Amino acid sequence: MTLHDPFYDDAHAHPDENAAGGGGSAPEQEFGAAIVRPATGGSDALVPAGGVFEGQVAVVAETRVEGVVRGSLRGPGSLILGEDAHVEGLIDCEGLASRGRIMGPVSVRRRVHLAGTARLEGDVEAPAVRIEDEAVWIGRARIGRPPKP
Repeated sequence: MTLHDPFYDDAHAHPDENAAGGGGSAPEQEFGAAIVRPATGGSDALVPAGGVFEGQVAVVAETRVEGVVRGSLRGPGSLILGEDAHVEGLIDCEGLASRGRIMGPVSVRRRVHLAGTARLEGDVEAPAVRIEDEAVWIGRARIGRPPKP
């Protein structure tokens, strides 16, 4: 069985349609190949907007965070951080798409995508990184796949 990876499947990536002159705000926005929906009362976020979690989070599937996490997020899944998300700790996962704030090191096995509202204060290790205009990244990078022995 093949698992579709929305963070790495460039066939589904679209140009940023929210550029100047792109019209009014929609209830959901395209974010790379993933669709980011605003948090609502019925949010599917592991940590909803306004919520706080302290400890380790196992990222075993596509995991959405809209609130605050103080601790590590690790696992074989992909992580989506909403605009109000704030992570203080290590991130180690398959793919990362962020519109929020990260304070800590990031290690990703596929692709990191920092949207225009994202702020990352930490080092990144990933095969590919996409940084949109207005995103802020303070740290060092190790980009690309390691050489084969």
